[in-house]
Amino acid sequence: MKITSYTLHRLNIPLPLPIGDSQVRFDEHWLTVLELHCDNGTTGVGFGLQQGKPTCSLADLKMQFEYSCWNALKDQPPLHLAQRITRPRGGNVGGGYLILPVETALWDLVGKQLEMPLYRVFGGEHREVRAYGSTLDFRLSDEDFRKKLQRVSDCGFRAVKTKVGHTDIQWDLRRLAMVYDVMGKDIDLMVDANEAWSVKETLIRMNRYRDAGFEIFWIEDPITRGDYEGYARLCTELTFTRVNTGEYVGFSEKRQLLERGAVDVLNLHDAIHVTRAAAHLAADYGIPTSMGNTFLEIGVHLGASLPECLYMEFSDLAWNEIAQEPVEFRDGFALAPDRPGHGMELNQDKLTFYSKP
Repeated sequence: MKITSYTLHRLNIPLPLPIGDSQVRFDEHWLTVLELHCDNGTTGVGFGLQQGKPTCSLADLKMQFEYSCWNALKDQPPLHLAQRITRPRGGNVGGGYLILPVETALWDLVGKQLEMPLYRVFGGEHREVRAYGSTLDFRLSDEDFRKKLQRVSDCGFRAVKTKVGHTDIQWDLRRLAMVYDVMGKDIDLMVDANEAWSVKETLIRMNRYRDAGFEIFWIEDPITRGDYEGYARLCTELTFTRVNTGEYVGFSEKRQLLERGAVDVLNLHDAIHVTRAAAHLAADYGIPTSMGNTFLEIGVHLGASLPECLYMEFSDLAWNEIAQEPVEFRDGFALAPDRPGHGMELNQDKLTFYSKP
């Protein structure tokens, strides 16, 4: 089984409602979809997401792919490429062929070659991963926020993450009260500040939330990503909740968080090889993990293969429209597809509809 050709797609998917946090707002997704075709007729699919600005034209995407990736992939077996270890040093940092769409497509091919779903390839025994509904609500009106919470509740989720970090703490408290009003208090409630605060402000806000009667399961990314001393202080002083971070940083920075006692739940939101390596390291420190958003929710395979994944994030984003059979969520759990590979086959009609070459 060798890679013989490829197909690239450039997609633009408008969002039905804006998504955002205390720092950004997005109204659309720009996606790159890669298909790697093999000599036995098998195709592996990978995805890349760019937010905030359009991707370059399809012609330019192809030119860049040919220049930086294709020569390393052509006529090679997928398993060989997917498992190769490279050293990101010097001019090799950020370079090489193993960009996210390529890596995802390679592992999709490996699973199909082995006739196994990826969670089984990665050593997982069960396909269920506990999941929470993520509202991405900072840019929504109170009315739209309530409607989104109701959808989360109607889908069977008993855990939810909402945005905080408004300059007015009363705004935060009002939105948290809406969560309890719609979903009840018998839930796991997470909050995400997206680096909005200082250490002192984090301590003030978290104590105010607790004093107002809100039990917070974790606070995610409250301060700037490189403030390891600040995160270590929060982990020590916030004894009534967990500090979740790691989404915005690479492997080396995740290692520093663990070494400095600066994380209670390590958030994994990266390529397959980085995620598995970071999870292995977290286990050495006795730190559980969580899975952040991944395109088409294929991170469910990683979550199902990790022994200490507390939760997986589900934001119900429009990208799921391009899948023939999206990942299923049932009674607060994500179910990894039992189909070979990652199980996300493309809906060709939707691919054509959203194509913007």
